Amino acid sequence: MKETDTYYHQLHDAVTQWVDLTDRQWSMLSEIFRVKSVGEQENILLPGDHVHELLFVCSGLLRFYYLSESGTESNKAFIAENTFAGPLAASVLGLPVIYGVQALESSILLVASYTDFVALFNEHPIFDRLGRKLAEWLLIHKELRARHLLQQQAKDRYLGFIEQFPELVDRVPQYHIASYLGITDVSLSRLKRSLREEEAVTLLEIRD
Repeated sequence: MKETDTYYHQLHDAVTQWVDLTDRQWSMLSEIFRVKSVGEQENILLPGDHVHELLFVCSGLLRFYYLSESGTESNKAFIAENTFAGPLAASVLGLPVIYGVQALESSILLVASYTDFVALFNEHPIFDRLGRKLAEWLLIHKELRARHLLQQQAKDRYLGFIEQFPELVDRVPQYHIASYLGITDVSLSRLKRSLREEEAVTLLEIRD
């Protein structure tokens, strides 16, 4: 099996969690995607770009971030293997992208034009259903993140991050995690130290 075949196999597995495709339908879908390699720290999208694409991460790790008028970056999401991503709202509305996308690791992506993806909706209802499933998935993750930021304290947000993304804790630099949590790097260091102290006290109580 060629390496590129492996990438498309990953895409197939991800898509068929939501919909069942015939061989013909899979061929139609896979044909709109192309393989794209990006290096570590390489920018894939910059705020203000007029690029509307659907991304699927085959390997590596991406960072989605907002950029304030003062130039401060605030991390929006981290996207790892076997996950879809893309500027859905900007693509639907035909507007510039409002956030940037950067590779935190050397990454392999499958990329499709949003226009090509939407064009499939007219080919068969199954593609329209796939589009709805993808939009629902992205919306759920967006709402969960907003709820955590608004309703949880920093400690709970960090513990939630560890629980939801255990594989990312050692892959994402601490200052990026802090930005994602809406706190400073220093605050995150203090929080981690406090949690270690709490854990040590708990262990002592258990031994007693």
